[in-house]
Amino acid sequence: MGLFARHKALPPTRYGYRPPRGAVGLRWICPYDECGRGGPDRPSDRWPSTCPECGTALVTFSLAEPWQHEAKRVEIDARLNGSPQYGDPGRARAEDLLWSADDALRAGRSDRIPEIATRLADLLDAGRATGRAEGYDQLFHLVRLLGDDGEWPLAAGVLRRWRRSVRHDDLEDNDQRTEVRMLASSMIFFLEEAPTTFDADRQAVWETLREFVPLIESVTTADIDRSWKRLQHTMAGRRDPQEAAARALERLAVQDAARSAGGMPPETPLRMEILGRHTADLSGSTLDTSYIWSVCLQPYLSVSPEELAAVVLPVGGWTVYGASRCLRELDMHDENGSAYGAIWDAGLEFYRSTGVSTAHLSFNDHQRWILRHGPDSW
Repeated sequence: MGLFARHKALPPTRYGYRPPRGAVGLRWICPYDECGRGGPDRPSDRWPSTCPECGTALVTFSLAEPWQHEAKRVEIDARLNGSPQYGDPGRARAEDLLWSADDALRAGRSDRIPEIATRLADLLDAGRATGRAEGYDQLFHLVRLLGDDGEWPLAAGVLRRWRRSVRHDDLEDNDQRTEVRMLASSMIFFLEEAPTTFDADRQAVWETLREFVPLIESVTTADIDRSWKRLQHTMAGRRDPQEAAARALERLAVQDAARSAGGMPPETPLRMEILGRHTADLSGSTLDTSYIWSVCLQPYLSVSPEELAAVVLPVGGWTVYGASRCLRELDMHDENGSAYGAIWDAGLEFYRSTGVSTAHLSFNDHQRWILRHGPDSW
């Protein structure tokens, strides 16, 4: 059941759609872009005629399906008429094509999609020529609509056409920057969601993404970077180490919940290795930070540096580096102590061996290294 009672007819939407009796409204929405007030916390038996936050008249609605689809058609038609009250008709043309694609899929007419997608891409190309590109966000949503409907070959075709026309010669331009991110995200969505039964299409999209990401790496988001790194493993048929680490964290959390508190946690070398790799690549890590705290840090609040050193120093590598991060993060022990210092120094020695520059060191780490080895020795 939606927000509004079905026995009471909803009023017309802002664009004039009259929901039939029995239509379900999910939430009311203030049409003023700078406000956006409204939501499911409002009374279910009434709705305001004006927004209580900003006073804007004619509050409109988000409806359950199929009424929202019908209401969107009325909205698009009103905007295509060009009334300034209803916003830019150019954007409405792109939304009209996306609506038509959605309608075709609902009617089982996927054969209409290639022609609609071509018209949408042509509209975008024409807009680029005038400096008013419209349609890339609709292409973004079209790929997801096709994926949700299982039409993966059609989605791959949309991505190929989009890639041929996208511009990336001036990524300082907001439209270009936004569009290339949307295209990259759409290809990532395809590769992460399309079943392996569509292997030929997945491989074609993967080759396109591999060529595309280096061209736009200066503007990719953290989410794109993380997915890109993950796909480099999975598309090569290799196990993604971050996924393996995430599963290990979940397993260890379950074990910790069942054991008594205190003492050296089991599988400490693995916990410290996960922590070390995570802290060395914070921007690229996909691991849940709440698990990092509960599995790799919190259990060591009652563990002494001497106890930890006995376990991690013989292992070395990412394990000892992670242990050094654990001690520094918890900030509970005497860093001048022999065991604390041994872990810290061994962690820095290993970190240096990975080839990173001093730019990756914290101030305290850099000063510690200089104290032990002298300036310009990293």
